[in-house]
Amino acid sequence: MSDTKDIIIQEVRSFFKKISWKKILTFLFFVLLSSIFWVMQIYRQNFESTFVIPVKYVNVPDSIVFENDLPANINVRIKDDGAALFKYYFTKRSDSLIVDVRDMVSGTQERVIQGRNFEQLIRGKLYATTELISYSPTRVSYAYAVLHQKKLPVIYDGYISLASGYLIDGELMIKPDSVLVYGSRSALDTLHYAHTMDDTLRDVTSEKKMLVAMRQAKGIRFVPNIVELSVSVDKFNDKEVEVPVTCVNLPENLNIKIFPSSVKIPFLVGLKRFNDISASNFQVIIDYNDIKDLKDASVPVRITESPEYIQTKAPIPSEVEFVLEQK
Repeated sequence: MSDTKDIIIQEVRSFFKKISWKKILTFLFFVLLSSIFWVMQIYRQNFESTFVIPVKYVNVPDSIVFENDLPANINVRIKDDGAALFKYYFTKRSDSLIVDVRDMVSGTQERVIQGRNFEQLIRGKLYATTELISYSPTRVSYAYAVLHQKKLPVIYDGYISLASGYLIDGELMIKPDSVLVYGSRSALDTLHYAHTMDDTLRDVTSEKKMLVAMRQAKGIRFVPNIVELSVSVDKFNDKEVEVPVTCVNLPENLNIKIFPSSVKIPFLVGLKRFNDISASNFQVIIDYNDIKDLKDASVPVRITESPEYIQTKAPIPSEVEFVLEQK
């Protein structure tokens, strides 16, 4: 096996030694030289070619919608030497035709972009040596409708999943909290809120910010169409406070005795606010209007005041007994 390998290597070496490298290099030199002359000749000759220029529409008013599609590209037929055409096709150029829509719609609602306007824009993108032969479309007709507007508050329609042991600290923040909505009068009359897409945040353990798109509807435009959602979370802990029970709407000629006179309110609160919560942040009541006709001497209590950033549980006990007395 080793002898066969040595024989093959020797034959390969012998083959390359017999080759006239001088002749091969001379041949390759003339091939390269002729290629250079051929390319130079091509560069000097004039050719016709077609290329596409994208159209970019700027300063589009939010209050209008076009009723027909505007061309996204202009097909241009030009004539120039090979070098110029090479640059058109293989070099990056800022060749978008900029059409100012605000100027377009400043007059009547049905207008035409004339060919001469396109021609001026196109010539501004060509080299001085380039001959413009033709372009299409040569004119563009358009029509637009004026939209009504309405400012609506933004509602986040997504879902936020917190990691175990965490809760939302405060309210969800949406910036901006309201958006301008454009559409027909009849369409706007049916809208009371601007809803976002149902994006989801999962297993949140720290403050998060994300961009959320508005939920699109036919014939409706949102400005802006993307809002920023901010979620602040905190690791929670259990806490409990004892709050006195108050009777509201009690006539002046009556006294009431409540048993027990206070209840315990268990709740979940973030560690950052744990020491900020006391009984004074809560109000627990019974309503005389609910008990005046009762035959039973017990009534459920209601928590009417509590911080927004906690999660309350059922009070202990959830019912109290009472005795009404004349003064």
